[in-house]
Amino acid sequence: MSVGLLVLFAGVVMTAYVIPGPDWAVVLRHSARDRRTGFVAVLGVQTGLCVHMAAAALGVSTLITHSPVAFTALKVVGAAYLVYLGATALWRSWRRPEAAPTEDDGAASASMGRVFRQSFTSNVLNPKAALFFVSVLPQFLSADAPAGPQVLLLGGLDIALGLVWWTAFVLLTSRLSRFMRRSGPRKALDRVTGGALVGLGVTLAVAG
Repeated sequence: MSVGLLVLFAGVVMTAYVIPGPDWAVVLRHSARDRRTGFVAVLGVQTGLCVHMAAAALGVSTLITHSPVAFTALKVVGAAYLVYLGATALWRSWRRPEAAPTEDDGAASASMGRVFRQSFTSNVLNPKAALFFVSVLPQFLSADAPAGPQVLLLGGLDIALGLVWWTAFVLLTSRLSRFMRRSGPRKALDRVTGGALVGLGVTLAVAG
């Protein structure tokens, strides 16, 4: 695999990261709370991407995307989960504000675990991520070498570039964390990201 091909693939990957989507809404919502929470969300999203990469290397993603029943099921479940996350954020924004409880280490760890699980599940259930590995990535594979190792190489590059992108994203958006701790801006962010997640979920459900 040539260096030029890797550079071209890197350009495609970065373009895909820059375009807003479900991962944007999930990471933004958490990184605006504080930097640590944002990085946990990034870890969840990129771990989900590892699942797609492994599935593509094993041929599972190809089977799913070529099975109408399996793909539709994945799409419906993924769309429903995005709507659930968005509806949860909207519900939280409309509740009467309460004094924030003091979190001990156990509660904080549980909260971080919940952030990771939500981010991970959101990415794993996103069929567009699976489609990237079975429709875009194969175009950069060489016919002269086994596909599996090439998928792992390109997938690893994708994940590494994502970590760079999301690190910059979190460092930038987390600067708003102090501002977002105030009730008004926090509600506004929950409503914007919640509405975006619901909209993305609905779009995903009705898209062909």
